[in-house]
Amino acid sequence: MGDRMSTAESASRGSRARAVQDWLARRADTSVGRLSLQWFRAYFAASHNSACAVTIYSVLSVFPAVLVFLAYVHPSGSSTNVFAQHLIDHLNLNGSTAGLVQDVFGSASSNKLAATAATAVSFLLWGIGIGQIYQDVYSRALGIKVGSMADQGLFAIFFFVLSGGVALAVIASSEFHSTGWLFLIPAWIVGSTVFWLWVPRFLLHRTIGLRALLPGALLASVLLGGTAATSPLFLAAPLNSNGKTFGAFGVVVTIIGYAFVMLTMSLACAVFSPVWAEWRKSEKERASVAEQA
Repeated sequence: MGDRMSTAESASRGSRARAVQDWLARRADTSVGRLSLQWFRAYFAASHNSACAVTIYSVLSVFPAVLVFLAYVHPSGSSTNVFAQHLIDHLNLNGSTAGLVQDVFGSASSNKLAATAATAVSFLLWGIGIGQIYQDVYSRALGIKVGSMADQGLFAIFFFVLSGGVALAVIASSEFHSTGWLFLIPAWIVGSTVFWLWVPRFLLHRTIGLRALLPGALLASVLLGGTAATSPLFLAAPLNSNGKTFGAFGVVVTIIGYAFVMLTMSLACAVFSPVWAEWRKSEKERASVAEQA
């Protein structure tokens, strides 16, 4: 009897597994499913685990640069940095977690000279590598070869534009947080799309046209902007919890995890434009074959 029950349970599990496989197969054999699968494959073929590297480099170089930019843009002498206050307001943090955020991110304005020197060192050690990572991902996704020692200057410019763009986004979000999002949303879409069109155009020496890069730039604007706008729904709770449990270390680790998610999405969007073009071509061919049949 026990053998019969074991056989029945195995058959039931096998049936459920086949049902799941059939469901996935049906979903993958749709227009959106084929696009998703092609995008998934293209990302892993082009990224080479670049999200981990770019997150580490950004935390060690872009974050300090953004804090320094904000400290100089807002030279009020206050010990509370604009970035820290933006996190507190946007995520509705309070109590001990708000104090930890101020302690972790709010000290750059109190010693601008030391913060500037630290940013210069971090830029030389890690900042230049960020542009190279993005250049490699874009070039592998688009199937072109670029890059030389002369590109170190491009990577330096990219680092400062990226840091300045993040600082500008923080300032704009802080300024318009109280007046509403009706102006901020179209401004973000336009500004972000221009930035993500400029990045591959600049790093790839203008070898790819803007029209071909537009799908990835639009997708990056929507995904990154939507994630940032809805971050209070999923980031505030773990930030408060980790801050209370682990102190400043918990706050920093949570912010790094959030940065990893955002940077991974930016790299995924970097490979989307050629996937979109190939998908549209294959779908037209599929439709043509279906009509002839």
